[in-house]
Amino acid sequence: MEKSWYPGLMAREERRLKENIKYIDLVLEVLDARLPMTSRNYRLQKLLGSKKRLVILNKADLAEINLTGRWLEILAREKWPVLAFNARKMSGLNRLEKLMVQNKPRNLQYRRSSRLMVVGIPNVGKSTIINRLVRRFAVRTGERAGITRGSQWIRLRDGWEMLDTPGFLPPYIKSNVNAKALAAIGCIDFKVVDEERTAKWLLKKIIARRKFSSLAKYYSLSEEDANKNPAKLLDEIGVSRGCFKKGGRVDRTKAAQLLLRDFRRGELGRLSLEKPEDYEET
Repeated sequence: MEKSWYPGLMAREERRLKENIKYIDLVLEVLDARLPMTSRNYRLQKLLGSKKRLVILNKADLAEINLTGRWLEILAREKWPVLAFNARKMSGLNRLEKLMVQNKPRNLQYRRSSRLMVVGIPNVGKSTIINRLVRRFAVRTGERAGITRGSQWIRLRDGWEMLDTPGFLPPYIKSNVNAKALAAIGCIDFKVVDEERTAKWLLKKIIARRKFSSLAKYYSLSEEDANKNPAKLLDEIGVSRGCFKKGGRVDRTKAAQLLLRDFRRGELGRLSLEKPEDYEET
């Protein structure tokens, strides 16, 4: 079942991107390494067409190393270069800049600057990557989706001009599972999928992937808690962190917000939310 989701801002930015793409020489397509296929906008693929691009699996420091390696192999089957990246610590920056040089257009008319565009869905780290390339704080960043509010040109070194674009999702999210996964990594806000449902889904994923020990250690849980249903487990996390309402009841919304924040920051260890075989089965 497809879930409708398309705010006016995203519709406007899609139109602008369609207008600007003809002026661009090279595209940086940014995906989340924990969710490479689901964080890829299928409408964006159609808009880009055969435009030359580099594919970046950002936030690789938060994803499982072996799975990221497998995703790199799969994406490398396309004709575009692909690399894992950690924008927070500049890991992979030299490799990215070398690929940009290798794919820089030659013999540009009027000797104009080479034009680069950075694209991707909200909160995959586009702005952080731009700041790394510029070597300064050029655009706002944050954990909340939708920080970038409008397209802007930024001048880089070595004869590049870069167009930063706000992230936009396709008008339909293909399933409720995809919506929860995107909400878990912060790509859609909780008007689409609320925090508690997203947190419960994430807890199921953690247990299914046998990653409970990291969760138990961080929140001082017992191994027996792994047998509890997600709602009860969320209660235990709330108790551990003092998330209570008046009267002493656990505030599950606050507990869910806490869990999701800690997951996004990597406090619960590396966790990829999709595997190649999951994608291949669909």
